[in-house]
Amino acid sequence: MRNRITIQEFAEKTGVSIATVSRAFTGNGRISLETRKRILNSAQKYGYFAGSRKLNSENHIPELVFFYPEIYTGEPDYFISEITVNIKRHLGNEHVFTVTPFDENDDHIIDSAKARMLSGSVAGVIVVAGTPGAGKLAGMAESCSVPYVLIGKIPGFDYNTVLHDNEYGAFLAGKYFRETGRRHPVYLSGHLDSAKRRGFKRGFGGTERIPVIPGGAGFRFGVNALNYIRAHYPEADCVLCATDIMAMGLLKEAEGRGVRIPADLAVIGFDDIAVSRFFTPALSSVSLHLGTIGKVAAELLERQLNGKTNLPPEVVSCDLILRQST
Repeated sequence: MRNRITIQEFAEKTGVSIATVSRAFTGNGRISLETRKRILNSAQKYGYFAGSRKLNSENHIPELVFFYPEIYTGEPDYFISEITVNIKRHLGNEHVFTVTPFDENDDHIIDSAKARMLSGSVAGVIVVAGTPGAGKLAGMAESCSVPYVLIGKIPGFDYNTVLHDNEYGAFLAGKYFRETGRRHPVYLSGHLDSAKRRGFKRGFGGTERIPVIPGGAGFRFGVNALNYIRAHYPEADCVLCATDIMAMGLLKEAEGRGVRIPADLAVIGFDDIAVSRFFTPALSSVSLHLGTIGKVAAELLERQLNGKTNLPPEVVSCDLILRQST
């Protein structure tokens, strides 16, 4: 004979979701003191016990999860690494901070994330945009009433977002090349970078036909791109790369091929990761201020953990940082 009701039965009797019941007993996630008190009182009334979980247990540390799409493998993702470091620095040690890459074709990560959110074991999430899976994770967090922050634009989500203007950053690069007398631009592409292409073209005045070289994200793509550019566009005198790492690969291959930087070919990268300033030649780059992105994302999440909801988007500005490669 069953001697106690299930969490589903208790949730139905109390008039709340399963996730809300879990948050009331774990202390995780967004839930008002009034709702938590009502659920705990109802638990006594109906004889419901949440297993081994204890509210405000001294050994319990809330978990925050950082999800990012693993678009390329084989090389470190410096863009993600620098954002992550600054999120952790700002959040401190009050939470368990878990970094979870997800593959668009791996349903296990998505299903596991849903189960963790429903169980109440996750206090909040930060999701990096870039693939449909990011939208799924954001939707799960919203439906489970788990505080969430998005880095980048995801259609359908207008709040709790940190935005960076890739188009304007690429515009600054194109404008600089044009104003310094460069006439034959090339763009080395990356992932989901249509905004960068538009901005780069606009920076050149909007009428220039700019060749787009298929790229990727890693060092080797830049190496291959330099050889492709010299073979198919020998007149090219400047190139904007979708990532700093590709730009570094291109610079390294240029050195071996005797291409003078910047006399023969001026190069600008994107993101301004820390290593770009220590490379030889030091890389000019569009700075997205990755440290600020991480800090702002952490602040938005903390505000939600403290009861704020539907926070307006925060836009982090970008700048063109000029160094030896231009």
